[in-house]
Parts: sequence; structure tokens; C-alpha cells
Amino acid sequence: MIVKVTEKNFQKEVYDCHGAVLVEFYASWCPKCAMMEDVLKKFSEDHPEIRVCQVNTGEEIRLSDQYGIEKVPSFIAFDSGKPIGAVVGVVPAEVLLELFSSAK
Repeated sequence: MIVKVTEKNFQKEVYDCHGAVLVEFYASWCPKCAMMEDVLKKFSEDHPEIRVCQVNTGEEIRLSDQYGIEKVPSFIAFDSGKPIGAVVGVVPAEVLLELFSSAK
């Protein structure tokens, strides 16, 4: 399951989570983001131990600015509320999973 995250629930869904969270910063107009939809959905199904969230950069400008998002899609991995890795662009699920390898 992919959770839509806003400034209102970012604290609860990401910072307060006592485990792994992958956050995708995306834009509705972005073709590369659309290419990642199926990858992200399958990733969330294959890795239920990792919470998957999405932030719409067009609607959540302050969150995007806070994390210095300049390109979409951008992915940030969090472990127990702390960012531990990031990647930008169209990437395979294996690359998303590798973001969490430093937390082990």
C-alpha cells in the first residue's frame, strides 16, 4: 500500500515510524514519475516491511523545499525517522531496496 503524504501527516507517516520508510517525491505532470508507478506499487507489495509514501511536489512545496527536491522522481529512504539514502530518476526496485542496506 502506498500512502499519500502531506505536510499535515508527514510527521506521523515518516518521522514517527519505527522502521523503514521510502518516500517518493513526484509530480502529476512528470512522465518519469508515471513510469515509476508500477515499480513503486510492486515494491510496496514485495516489501511490506517498508512503508512506501508519496509526496506530490506541486501540492507540498514546503516539504519539497525542506528536502531540496529539484528533480522528480526523487526517492528518500528513512529509517526510524532519519534519512539514510536518496536516489533520483527512473530506477529499478533493486536500487530502491539498496537505499536501506546501510541501516542494517
